[in-house]
Amino acid sequence: MHLTTGYELTTALTNIIIFATSFFSYIKTKKTKYWKLFFLFMSIDSFLGVIVHGIKMSTSLNNILWIILLINFAITINILLAIFLKYKTRHIIILSMLLIIMLMVHLSLNINFILSFTMYVLLVLILCIYYLFKSNIKNKKYFIIGFIIQIIGGIIMLSKIHLMMLDHNGVYHLFMTLTIIFFYLGVNKK
Repeated sequence: MHLTTGYELTTALTNIIIFATSFFSYIKTKKTKYWKLFFLFMSIDSFLGVIVHGIKMSTSLNNILWIILLINFAITINILLAIFLKYKTRHIIILSMLLIIMLMVHLSLNINFILSFTMYVLLVLILCIYYLFKSNIKNKKYFIIGFIIQIIGGIIMLSKIHLMMLDHNGVYHLFMTLTIIFFYLGVNKK
């Protein structure tokens, strides 16, 4: 087993930070099944991210892991629709399947699936923020801050900004960590 180098390795290290934050949130959250699922899937996403960014492997194995990661990404983001827009589990499954098919088609055609996925995530985030402004949900300021941080992070990721030892992915991962922290506070703050 050989580790990657450069930006790939630092991206893997920032995935470790996301994993630690998500897994802590998963363990400490007792209230709702959907939030526990969200934190669990974020933990799985980031763990797989450590592997695909941090370990040198064959292209075919890397592609298989990216497909698994894309499936998990789709489910993770759609769980937010169940939490904030009260979508039913069957709707989440259908949306996730459609998103997975779209991402796999993009991947097979060598189209920038990250851009497509980011646009989908942006749509979900905007819908969730809209719902939050209309609702009386407890601790909604933490969720709104988390979503705003996530949007800023997504813009940075798409802009290909580099910051010291981190490329756009690593910087985005730091924003994602902050988002998870604010979501955890929103769920668990009394």
